[in-house]
Amino acid sequence: MPEGHMITKAFIIGLTTQDLKNHFASELRVPSDVIKITLNGKAVEDHQTLMGLGVQPHGTVQFEMSSLDPENYPIKPVKPQQECNMPDVITVRVQKGQIWLQFYTFQDVVVEIERATRKKAFLGGYSHKLTKTEYHHAAVQTMARRRPDRGVETFSRDSQTVEVKSQAQQCTINTCTQMTKIGCYMSNMKDKLIIPGTYITADEYHSKRLKAVLTIQTYTRRWQAKQIAAQLRLDKELRVAWAEREERRKREEKEEQIRAEYHRRMNPEKKEDFALLYNALESNCNMHL
Repeated sequence: MPEGHMITKAFIIGLTTQDLKNHFASELRVPSDVIKITLNGKAVEDHQTLMGLGVQPHGTVQFEMSSLDPENYPIKPVKPQQECNMPDVITVRVQKGQIWLQFYTFQDVVVEIERATRKKAFLGGYSHKLTKTEYHHAAVQTMARRRPDRGVETFSRDSQTVEVKSQAQQCTINTCTQMTKIGCYMSNMKDKLIIPGTYITADEYHSKRLKAVLTIQTYTRRWQAKQIAAQLRLDKELRVAWAEREERRKREEKEEQIRAEYHRRMNPEKKEDFALLYNALESNCNMHL
């Protein structure tokens, strides 16, 4: 960098020196191969990482950057951004210990500044009634503190509301009734005589609704019973058909076994067949003796 000029940047400790050169090459608008980075007066190789150079997480290290071709590609000072002049990393001194006992120490904490890439959203606010000064709610990056669970399930949250006020309104159309009187005759040719119907009490209405509910329940339960009976009938038919198939299969297997044994007795071919005949003959002789 030019003499007396210094900038502070935050990087991941896993980046290599070549990654740093590429980053500063895009900012300074110079080729990355003409940038030279030194640490304590010694040149740093391109494949070395920040972690390999001894940089710890949230730690700081000071590099010196120069140009190998200062005549054609000089390194110019970086112009700070107009909207934010704060560096990427700042060091904050925090006081620890008990102040009233005069037993405390100081600790330096490295804080990384995260720049917002978009405009902060408008979160509302309020204005002073006398001075008309507007105060906007601030947007922060810190996660909001969650309120403790009260154990009650709620479907709404407390919010600021305005008081509702009553206000009388006048209809746009006025309605009136004209009656016959002295000096004014109103024809009743188009009048309608409305006769009131039968008055239904609350008990009669509820009893009617109860009868309708009972009727719906009756037909619904009948339909459910028919569905259950049809399913039971189908299960019974399937069970009977399966039992018949099993009985027929066992009968056929037994008949096939008898035929096979008869064939082995009449036409012995294997050693087991002759052993079967010998055992049958021996058992027959024992029975006669």
